[in-house]
Amino acid sequence: MDDIAKEAEFTKKTIYSYFKSKEELYFEIMLCGFTTLNGLFDKAIKENINRTEIEKISSIGRVFIEFCKKYPGYFKAISDYENKEFDFQIHDDNSLIKRCYVAGQYSIQILKKCIEDGMKKGEVIDDKDSDTICLLLWSAMMGYIGLINRKEKYISTYYNKNIENLIEDGISILLRSIKK
Repeated sequence: MDDIAKEAEFTKKTIYSYFKSKEELYFEIMLCGFTTLNGLFDKAIKENINRTEIEKISSIGRVFIEFCKKYPGYFKAISDYENKEFDFQIHDDNSLIKRCYVAGQYSIQILKKCIEDGMKKGEVIDDKDSDTICLLLWSAMMGYIGLINRKEKYISTYYNKNIENLIEDGISILLRSIKK
């Protein structure tokens, strides 16, 4: 809360006048993050409408990496959140928690649709279901980005790897793993 207040140039008291709790503030940050990410994904899909599904998936990966670079706070909020049992007991569609999950699912569904369309077109492997492929790609990207964010200096020093090249290689390897 101290960091947020400092960054926003407000006192903690002022921030708490807008938000009931740290949790509410955290969910608002995640919701803003997912909303931003979803807008970027939508734009990428529209710009690549005539491309192959593999190219669309590649574009989603690149957009995700750019999102993480441009909005590290949003990425951290999204990636660090640990689901709680309580999250799944809320049935009010207007609740902040529910809206956060809906926005997160939207992100996943964009990727899943490309995978399913790729399966139909014979571009993507079909020996695994689309949910499995989608979740594995998503988690691989989350881990990959987290590693680069935390270990960029280590990777460049000890492995003499340029991070931009490593990112491109990572996307290429992931795509080859699902390409038919």
